[in-house]
Amino acid sequence: MKKATLCTILVLCFVMLAGCKREEIVIKVEDVQTNTLSVSNNGTVQAATVEKFDKNYYSLSELNNFISENIKEYNSEVGVQTGAETKEGPITLNTLEQKEDNAVLILKYATIDHYAAFNKVEATLSTMESVQNGKVVTPDVFISASDGSFVSKDIALKNDKYKVLIVNENTDVVVDGTIKYYTNAVLVSSSKLQTDAEGETVIIYKP
Repeated sequence: MKKATLCTILVLCFVMLAGCKREEIVIKVEDVQTNTLSVSNNGTVQAATVEKFDKNYYSLSELNNFISENIKEYNSEVGVQTGAETKEGPITLNTLEQKEDNAVLILKYATIDHYAAFNKVEATLSTMESVQNGKVVTPDVFISASDGSFVSKDIALKNDKYKVLIVNENTDVVVDGTIKYYTNAVLVSSSKLQTDAEGETVIIYKP
């Protein structure tokens, strides 16, 4: 009887834990106003690109075909090189829609490395251990997200559980967690900021 009761309690605990699991960040066309990059805790990346699409001769289907071919080519090359080609590939086209006078494209990447390679930009996601070991170079001074004060990198890099996201492009950035320290950006919310048009932005956040 006691064993049956214990099993029931364990099952209920697992159900409750499953119900509390944080959902993956999802970028939606209706929420996008400008270029946006989101990084989930499982390592996947979503990127929304907003471009002017206000000419009568522009074709959304032709644009879709062009982008799809580029993705297919990249996925094929990466698969051949790594011996890990899959049906879906490391990059997938989530959405391409016209929003007023803009075309909004949302792509999903298996990792931030694929995002950087495909878009030919500088972007990395590192553990705090890699940064503390000197494998990743960071600025000497950061801005505290809590009060806007300046802090040394010794303070900013102190917590082993934090992650470090480095982006070198002008975009909104959304992280799956709470931003603690940052450089070269404007803080929008606890999990979102706008990077500067020039220079590297370093974001330290708690997953």
